Amino acid sequence: MKVYIVLGERALHQVEDPQFYFSALKAGLERIVPLDEACWKATQKHLFCRAIKKNECVIEAGKVNRNLYFLMDGLARYFYLREDGKEFNKSFVRPVNILASLRCLVRGEASSFFVQALSPAVVVGMSYEDFTRLHSTFAAWNKLGFHFLETLALKKEQREADLLLLSASDYYKRFLDEFGDLAEQIPNYHIASWLGITEVALSRIRKKLGLTQVKEK
Repeated sequence: MKVYIVLGERALHQVEDPQFYFSALKAGLERIVPLDEACWKATQKHLFCRAIKKNECVIEAGKVNRNLYFLMDGLARYFYLREDGKEFNKSFVRPVNILASLRCLVRGEASSFFVQALSPAVVVGMSYEDFTRLHSTFAAWNKLGFHFLETLALKKEQREADLLLLSASDYYKRFLDEFGDLAEQIPNYHIASWLGITEVALSRIRKKLGLTQVKEK
């Protein structure tokens, strides 16, 4: 039985020490581009920090969410949900990466997918309006915005190439290369959906690789 906890932004839970996660985000961003004192001071004014329960959805299909979130702790997935209830996993996300719907942010249209926590998680977020304000004011955020889009485009291109060119076995090995340290937190049926194969086919691949443990929800 699949369980979803779909909650709006106001229902996300307060974090006892948000400053810890703000500092962690600053350190992560500065691995991309330095942030001077004025830039970070302006940035921090726009940040909020929330805890997310396992199975809770930060972004919901059919709704507009004009916030972007940095996943600071935990694991999340992007997925599509068809009318017949079948899921299609789009991607898995680990810290420190962005959770957002470009359709929501740029066009103000409803998201076509869900973003769900696969484990207890923490996000630091800001509104897209504040992001664009920072982007137009500070050169550092201009560079960060370009980096985020570049990373997203490259990931999408790699995903398309892997789906078309790799065998299911090689694609699973690619998954293990990227998420091997977190793979035990992801049920096999989610991994099978991401690979575009059945759970039975994944079990055969895992058996050939000597990985026979079945992961439940």
